[in-house]
Amino acid sequence: MTPEKAISPRRATFGGIETNTDVPLSALQIFVQAVFAEVSTVPFLELRSFPDGLNPELATHLHRLFTEAGFRVTTTELNQHLSVSSLPIEQYLHASTLRRLRKSEREGFTFSEWVEPDWPQVHAFIAEARRRKNRPMTLSLEQLQQSIQQLPGIFRVFTVRQDTVLAALIVTVHINNRILYTLYPADDPAFLSSSPLILAYAGLYRLCQREGYELLDLGISTENGERNEGLIRFKNNLGAMESEKRTYTFFFPRK
Repeated sequence: MTPEKAISPRRATFGGIETNTDVPLSALQIFVQAVFAEVSTVPFLELRSFPDGLNPELATHLHRLFTEAGFRVTTTELNQHLSVSSLPIEQYLHASTLRRLRKSEREGFTFSEWVEPDWPQVHAFIAEARRRKNRPMTLSLEQLQQSIQQLPGIFRVFTVRQDTVLAALIVTVHINNRILYTLYPADDPAFLSSSPLILAYAGLYRLCQREGYELLDLGISTENGERNEGLIRFKNNLGAMESEKRTYTFFFPRK
């Protein structure tokens, strides 16, 4: 919160209100009124809500609450996620993606957790991968390390290597016991022909099966509503499902 605006969340992938559908709408309305009273000194309040696909019933419940309270939807992003079942990941992969997965396995690439990651190396690897795609880093090394220290056990790093050479990695965030979020996927251009990120996502899906997660959140595939068709296709070929992720804004009347 600043004198100019109040935003939920400050840096996390989504914020807003976390509740369940057993809570009556009247109780949530009282809660929203209390939030208004707390932040009404700023010009506007912004809530970046969770993707609908992570909890469709609750998303519908909250959308009604927000719109009735006077919020308006200012941005709608496309989010994609994998629904984790007892079926192997291979059952969901597009034929071309399955072929690329098998190719990386034949070439000796392996998936594993980096139990004690070198965070400066992790950050530099991700930053370089994002630079190639003209995408800025959303967290500095200092901000990432601060988050890791404040939230022990929440951030993990998973890698794909050929022998000891790092080919790809994904930083994950434990959202709750149901949801694992993929924060920063990154790869080395020297290995693009071997598609190591496909092996990384397959490895994460299997990890979700072992650890009891129900959803692997792959994040948004749009930027301010603008579709990244290549990224959308890549995730769909992994078996991803699509849903909307909305940003709600409430403008307080000028006093």
